[in-house]
Amino acid sequence: MLSVGAFAKQAQISTRTLRYYESIGLLPKAKRGENNYRTYSKELLAHVLRIRDLQSLGFSLDEIKEIVHFSNVELKQSFEKRLEQLSLGLNLIEDQKQRLEKLLSISTKIEIGESITDMERAFYMQTIKNEIIGNLGNKYSNVTTDQLDYLDRDKWAYEKPEVEEFISAVKKCVAFAKEQNLILGPGRGSGPASISLFTMGFSKIDPMKYNLIPERLLTQPPNLHIDVEFERGQIFVDFCRDLNRKLKFGQIQAFKMPLLDIIKNVDVALGKAVDYNAFDENSEPVLRHFQSGELDKLFNFDLSPNALVMKYENLISEYVGMDKITEYVRSQKIYDFRDIINITALWRPWCLEIVDRLNLYKEAKNIIFKYDFLDSCLQKMLEPNFGIIIYHEDILRIIQYYTNWNFDRCNRIRKICYDEKQNEDLDWIEFKNLVSHQISDLIQEESRWAFCMPHAIAFAEFTKQTAILKSLHKEIYYSEIEKFEKKHGYTWDDIGIKMKGVSLLQD
Repeated sequence: MLSVGAFAKQAQISTRTLRYYESIGLLPKAKRGENNYRTYSKELLAHVLRIRDLQSLGFSLDEIKEIVHFSNVELKQSFEKRLEQLSLGLNLIEDQKQRLEKLLSISTKIEIGESITDMERAFYMQTIKNEIIGNLGNKYSNVTTDQLDYLDRDKWAYEKPEVEEFISAVKKCVAFAKEQNLILGPGRGSGPASISLFTMGFSKIDPMKYNLIPERLLTQPPNLHIDVEFERGQIFVDFCRDLNRKLKFGQIQAFKMPLLDIIKNVDVALGKAVDYNAFDENSEPVLRHFQSGELDKLFNFDLSPNALVMKYENLISEYVGMDKITEYVRSQKIYDFRDIINITALWRPWCLEIVDRLNLYKEAKNIIFKYDFLDSCLQKMLEPNFGIIIYHEDILRIIQYYTNWNFDRCNRIRKICYDEKQNEDLDWIEFKNLVSHQISDLIQEESRWAFCMPHAIAFAEFTKQTAILKSLHKEIYYSEIEKFEKKHGYTWDDIGIKMKGVSLLQD
């Protein structure tokens, strides 16, 4: 018989491991001698060595616990099953290796400008699409047919080989922000219409919830703007700028945003994070201030005259500051949060034509406004806007309704009208032949003024958050604004924007 220490030494295991094997039933309980010390028989050494051998082959202790009781025949069957599992794993690894080698070869060709075959292109783009589908599965509890259909329309993200480098850069930006524990905004511009960007974490807006139109991203190379917290955000701005310099396709620009810091600092002062998702956008804490016309410190409404962006907006002088927007909001009934989003989309009073549109919107709430020449289903579609066309998406759906063209082609019509280059365009000529002159005139006129709905919805996230903070934690919220402005010299509502060659809040 061997003592605990002698047995453990010959078995080449620790006394702690020996006791653990006993506790889980891999070894029988030790016998005790006359002195009450634990002792082990030499025959058990072979048992322990067998356990160690099986562990080296990849068997778990639970599996070994069963194996040690098997007959030789049963043990052989267990080994055969394990060998089969390893073979399957090796085949999978070899398949993955071959796919990666193929992808690397195609990526190298694309990088050096060498042509690729149609089969290589199809394989390459399907790989990107499969990755996005995998992201869908991670984002939602299950992937639905509707989501896959929407993804098929979001083809800007996987349609062309040169997009792969851009998508890779987007993923690097998101990963860097996570590594640095940085707070990002919801994404701006057309980006929130993309389910691909949503699943990657670049956009926080679920585009299917708002029935957005991703085909607008096909008009030109993607130009994505993302906000980052102000005080710690310069490292992210620099990271995105360095990536952007190397991109041959598309742009990614990051801007520091004071409001993200202020919201975070309110959470710190409260000792807990405010759950904004717990409040419906049409709840009383959200709508209260807009319905009363108390607009100070509400994002998109309290427009500081000395905010950096205001120096480049060129608004009609009397519309700078809060007086006009407060007067405008108080002069009408505010119905719901969509009404609020509409006002912020329209509030660009840098010319009299836009002022006329602001007044038209207000008047439309008091009358049954409609374009009588549009079909009734389109009138229904415009009801959230009180009958007025406000967004690019409104225009695209009208064009699509009368032509049955895909949204990609419809968006091209909208874009050439916006650029005022439609007169010689064949698609525009065909469109005019399909519809009445009233409809073509409407599309031509409205395309000049319509706004980007994904951007309006993305920035409305901040509008909702500031309304909730003002309703529930006004004293702390105002205090954190004052602290930030004194410390940094920027206004609480400063936002970054690239305009006329100047990049604000992108030091």
